[in-house]
Formats: sequence, C-alpha cells, structure tokens
Amino acid sequence: MSEPPLFRADWVVIIVWIALLTFGWFSICGASHEIGDTNFFAWEARTGKQLVWIACSFGLGFFLLMFDDRYFDSVADVVYWLMMFILLITPFIAKDIKGSRSWISFGAMNLQPAEFAKCATALAVAKLINQYGFSLNKMVNFIKAAAMILLPMVLIILQKETGSALVYCAFFLMFYREGMPGCFLFTAVAAIAYFVVGIRYSEEIVPYTHTSIGEFVVLLMILFFTFGMLRIYCPKFNKSWKLLFWGLGTTLFAFLFSRFVA
Repeated sequence: MSEPPLFRADWVVIIVWIALLTFGWFSICGASHEIGDTNFFAWEARTGKQLVWIACSFGLGFFLLMFDDRYFDSVADVVYWLMMFILLITPFIAKDIKGSRSWISFGAMNLQPAEFAKCATALAVAKLINQYGFSLNKMVNFIKAAAMILLPMVLIILQKETGSALVYCAFFLMFYREGMPGCFLFTAVAAIAYFVVGIRYSEEIVPYTHTSIGEFVVLLMILFFTFGMLRIYCPKFNKSWKLLFWGLGTTLFAFLFSRFVA
C-alpha cells in the first residue's frame, strides 16, 4: 500500500521554506518597526497582514500536499498558458500604480498576476525537466526550458515591473544544478558585472584620455573573461593566448593613440 502524498513530500524543502518565511517575516518586522510600537500582530500593521498571508499559505500548502503529484503534471501546461494569457492582458486592464500596470483590482483587494505566474512557471518547467531522456546539455531542450522562463519575464517587463521579472533569473540557478553548461551562468554574471562597473565608474575619466574608467575596465574584463572561458570550455582551442595578446595589444595601441594623437 502506497503512502499518502503528505508523507512522500520532500520535508527538507518544506523546512527550508518555513525557515525562509520566518526570516522574511522578521525582516519585515525590522524594516517597518517604529520606536514605541511593539504590537507586531495587529491587523493594521504590515507585519500583522503578512502573518495572515503566511497562515493562508500554510493552509493552502497543506491542502496541495494531499494531491497526487500526477495531478500537477496533468494541469501544469494548462495553468502555465492560462497565466501567460493573464499576464498578456494585465497591462490593458490593470490600473496604474506608481507607473506600473501589474495589479488587478477585485473590489478592495489587489492581486499581482506576476506572483502567481511564478508558481505556474515552476510547475511547467518541472514537468518539462521530468520528461524521460531530458537533458539541458541538448541545445533544443535548453531552448525550450529557457523560453518557458523568458516568456513571462518579457510579459512582466511590459507591465513595467522589472523587479518581479528579475526573480525569474533564479530558475537558471536550478538549470545549472540540473546540468546546464556553466558558460551560460558565467556569461549572465559577467554581464551584470559589466553593467555595474560601467555605470559606477562612467563619470570618471582615464587620465590624459577621453575614455571613462568604466568603459576601459569593462573592455579589459571582456578580454580576460573571454580568454578564461576559452581556456576552460574550449581546451583544444590553442589560439586563446594569441587572442588575448592581440586584444591587449590593440587596447594598448588605442590608449596610446588617444593619449598622444587624438
């Protein structure tokens, strides 16, 4: 006789989830606390409202654990595409809140479809990855999985809710754990580093030139990162040192030209 679905649940994941909920609630307590206000459980307080949603999530989670996991496989695609449709029409029916059209009003309650779309996307991706013979090392499979994540990201960005869209990037960490080549993850991290360094030092100029320090450093980072990726992921490519040499040589020539000629 098979065990009930509740007993077959991954309790390590559930404990981690409870810990994250607890830490998140304490963070809200610290962020919204005012001197002299010690009633964190009041309904009028942000922390009290958050506790209500936490209690609702416990009830809903317990209810969902009673279902057989095959049920979620059968509805994953339907739920995913239904949420994509809702995300598509949200900018046209949502009211403008601080420049963002991502909240749908139901009387006194506002709901953000982007949050529900995260669950739908997780279900659809889980079903895809769980298919027999699926491997992220195959380009076709990787494109399918990436498209499932990029579609809701684009639809949410159209709602001018970039913060919620960036959360979907966490799926790529899961892809890396499931066998995605590390070069994709490294390229994404490198792009973030380029952006941060370029913006941070965009106002400072390299002495005796017209080039910003940010642009110059980003160029060097691209050269060295590309060289490192070639050495790691293409070890049989024996011209990586030549590419680095010519890249640095060209950069030095351009710097000297900007210094003494331009």
